Amino acid sequence: MSVKLGVLGAGIIAGSFMEAAPDVPDLEVAVICDVVEDIARALAEPYGIAWKTDYRAVLDDESIDAVYIALPHHLHEEVAVAAAEAGKHILLEKPMANSLEEADRILAAQEQSGVKLMLGFTHRFHSELETAKGLIDAGKLGQVTLAVDIMTTGGRIPGWFWQKEQAGGGVLHVNGAHSFDRLRWLVGSEIVEVFAYAETYDRRKTVEDSTVVAMRFENGAMGTTVHNWVVDFALPFKCDLDLYGTGGAIRIDTWNALEFSNAHHTWAQRRERDDTFQKEIGEFVGAILEDREPCVTGEDGRRSLACVQAAYESARAGKPVSINN
Repeated sequence: MSVKLGVLGAGIIAGSFMEAAPDVPDLEVAVICDVVEDIARALAEPYGIAWKTDYRAVLDDESIDAVYIALPHHLHEEVAVAAAEAGKHILLEKPMANSLEEADRILAAQEQSGVKLMLGFTHRFHSELETAKGLIDAGKLGQVTLAVDIMTTGGRIPGWFWQKEQAGGGVLHVNGAHSFDRLRWLVGSEIVEVFAYAETYDRRKTVEDSTVVAMRFENGAMGTTVHNWVVDFALPFKCDLDLYGTGGAIRIDTWNALEFSNAHHTWAQRRERDDTFQKEIGEFVGAILEDREPCVTGEDGRRSLACVQAAYESARAGKPVSINN
């Protein structure tokens, strides 16, 4: 038995998905869909699969078991709800939606239909973060006290990413969604309060390109996440995460290495190769075939979005904002 899947959206992230998908067992990507026919065809032809320009035609195809939604953020609710109503399992790119109300409507449609819903938080599948999670859960850090997450870069991305009507937000919405999810997952506790600053330094944008967020976790730990994407020329992507506890510390250079230290020793893990996207897709397929919840759920997507929205409220109000989980 295999899962027959349609890809909705043929942009940059869908290209990464298609590079990984052929190596996922029990998965058949049957169709690529994009409103721009040339873009859909360009992604589909090298893999010898069909393409369409109307996502409804994919949802109407009874042979399709699941969809991967990689569309501009303002379309997530419409397409995810329609997919759930059509009985299609859903792998949905982050951020989940542009508002909590939209996210709630997606969750309601998923619950009513009984389909699987997984969010595309690829950082959960990084080998260095998997190692960190194992160390923390085994008590190697003692009580986690502080998490410092930094994601800074530059370069050209599709213009809609910087327009509020389509993107819903800027760097905090795009990369902060990853950061909030990986922090709450690693620390093992919900984020309950944030205090944020956000600025737009490039006035061609209608969303923020720089932000600093301080946070408190339910278990008493503190944290911060920092994001910057001001320039449109390429800069090295700095994606560093430091985790401190009463018994040790972890330093993560995402995509590259992890270093663990305590009173007795220090050791490092260096990544040579890691099929992160392949592992994520494999988890989605496994959840369908084994009829279980995926390890990253729709509720995880909503919790990350709640942190983002609270940070925006804090930046507007200039004061801490509590998050009701």
